[in-house]
Amino acid sequence: MDNKTTEEPKNEGMYLEAMTQLQEKFNAFNKKRIIIENKNKMLAKEILTCYGLVRIIDSLINPENTDFQVMMSIEILRGYMSDVVDECILDFRPEEDDD
Repeated sequence: MDNKTTEEPKNEGMYLEAMTQLQEKFNAFNKKRIIIENKNKMLAKEILTCYGLVRIIDSLINPENTDFQVMMSIEILRGYMSDVVDECILDFRPEEDDD
């Protein structure tokens, strides 16, 4: 029996073991990726809900009966939430002028 014949099964076994380990790592990575994607979707839903509530509050607020600081805080929060929704959820970034 020559040396090459005995090394082939050994190399094949090492290859199969390495591929099994690689598959296990890939499966673990894939599980984590799915969990992160699901959490990301849930966060997006929560952010959209908050944004909707802020918009409703902003439209229902009566300037005559509301403290100026409260009105300004709501307007600032609405603007900020709008930017977050555009950039993080809708993946919209306005074109920047390079002039």
